[in-house]
Amino acid sequence: MRRCLGPVTAGLTISICTLALAAGAVGLTARASSITARVTARVAKTVSLVETAQLKLAHESGSALLEHGHATGTYNAPVAATLTIHPTYVTAVVTIFTRGGSVTGSARANYVVKNSTGYYGGRLTIIHGTGTFKHASGNALGISGTIDRYTFAVTVKAHGQVHL
Repeated sequence: MRRCLGPVTAGLTISICTLALAAGAVGLTARASSITARVTARVAKTVSLVETAQLKLAHESGSALLEHGHATGTYNAPVAATLTIHPTYVTAVVTIFTRGGSVTGSARANYVVKNSTGYYGGRLTIIHGTGTFKHASGNALGISGTIDRYTFAVTVKAHGQVHL
């Protein structure tokens, strides 16, 4: 049996409808923002890196060489490298400074001396990026080059796939 509660005021009815409408709008907004977050995910891009650089000695400290120069190839940009020479291998940290940011890689390469030239070849791994290269990665990059043991002039060749 239905029971009569008396007349309901128009203001109370409107307030209840407004509250229900607002709750529905908040739910739709939350759902829409979560959908938008999924849609705006970053799209990965792969670049084939082929760089050659001629570097000159800027500073020497024991077996560590700080070198500066310019790279040509995929990114025509300034390069700085710190190479540490060991009897049978070379370690290096190489940074290229492009217009959109910088990319830094760490390398370890075998090292052989023939007359006055040292030859190295090995792997380069990207360890840091800035600007548009903030999310750059790559761990199967190749690096090779020469070191003039009189002038410490260095050539560097780097190649491989970089994921941006």
